[in-house]
Amino acid sequence: MIEPANRYENRYQLRNRYHFKGRLVMQTALHIGGGKVTLSSSDSPVVLTPERLPFIPGSSFKGALRSTIEKLVPSLPDSADLYSCGLIEQADNRQQANQQNGRKTCPTIRQRSIARERRNNPGRAEQIVEEEIENLCNTCQLFGSPFAASRINVNDLYMPDEEWSGIIQVRDGVAIDRDSERARDRLKYDFEVVPASATFNLEITLENATPQDLQILCVGLSEFVHGFGVVGGKRSRGLGACRLMNLQVSSLVLDGTTEEERNKHLRNFLLRGEFSSVEPGESFLERHISAIFQ
Repeated sequence: MIEPANRYENRYQLRNRYHFKGRLVMQTALHIGGGKVTLSSSDSPVVLTPERLPFIPGSSFKGALRSTIEKLVPSLPDSADLYSCGLIEQADNRQQANQQNGRKTCPTIRQRSIARERRNNPGRAEQIVEEEIENLCNTCQLFGSPFAASRINVNDLYMPDEEWSGIIQVRDGVAIDRDSERARDRLKYDFEVVPASATFNLEITLENATPQDLQILCVGLSEFVHGFGVVGGKRSRGLGACRLMNLQVSSLVLDGTTEEERNKHLRNFLLRGEFSSVEPGESFLERHISAIFQ
């Protein structure tokens, strides 16, 4: 039997699980390209399920959520001690300057220099990676990087059957000559869009979250709750605006509890899928975002 003091030495052991569930309602039309493996005659069809229903791939929403968080984290108070590398690789001279000033930089934006260091020190290759994992920024810890797996899982977003109107619109576009600022001859095209008001079910699962994970995730979800989030392509044309509605957060917290409480929560979850607590998304977001400014 594992002693309580040593229980969390295994980083893969389940310590907590959060389940976010809501409905993503499109405020404007949506375009997520589905390639040419479709029956559509459009130049740019939307992605469809085998039942020919539009959906939002989980990777698309996860990327939009990460991008939203990366824009907001640098504006948060310094006291929050939250950092996002933004996936912008730094030049060697910038990296050297940060090292001289004692600043940590995320290994995700130093992949070339880390690869060079591992080649020059083959006996320490694994140790170098382990040491660099400790320097991952908060967004890379949450969403994943080449050095660590993601803690967050976003399901594909499917339409409720009762919400689908069965209509996919086709819009026209034309290529623009950037020099003359005029339309190019014979370069007209079309693309499909899912109409505004389309609704998709959103489910996000977060495991072994730190307080910082919860804070920056809540910051990102807050943008979607208030209608400032966007998803999909052709956003500069006004597509992809959406609002997250009816958000609900279910929590299973196993760490920081007594042995009796932990066993009770885990037993109920394994037998009946019951979480420790369920609360409205608004109160959950408010509590964790407020903690950033304290």
